[in-house]
This record gives sequence, C-alpha cells and structure tokens, in this order.
Amino acid sequence: MHLMMLAFLIDQIQQRGCRLFKAALTMAQSRRRLWRKLRARFDLCLISNWDTLYRSIIQPPLLPLPHDTS
Repeated sequence: MHLMMLAFLIDQIQQRGCRLFKAALTMAQSRRRLWRKLRARFDLCLISNWDTLYRSIIQPPLLPLPHDTS
C-alpha cells in the first residue's frame, strides 16, 4: 500500500514540475495517448532514465524501415 502511494506521489510531482513531462504531454496531445506511448516504450526498449523516456516522445527516434519490393 505504501509503495503504491509513493509511486502516485512521485507521478504527481513529475506532472507538476517536470518540463520534459509537460513537453511530452504536449506532443502526445492527451494523457491517454501519452500513457499509451510510455507503455509501448517500456515494452519495446530498455529505458535508462526518465529523461530518455520523455525525450523519446518529444523527439521520436527515426527508425528506417525498408521498402517492400515484393
């Protein structure tokens, strides 16, 4: 129970004070889309810190996809 409250508190502090969180929220256009993007990055990537996570939403990395020549 205490750990869940601590996680909630940290999340609230991030939302109020973190400029990267605010910029990522602006880029995502809604909280629902932001949380979807955050979950996807946790599923697909090794995230070393919060700055890297939020910057990946603000400026998504370019992933070259090969053209289908079939």
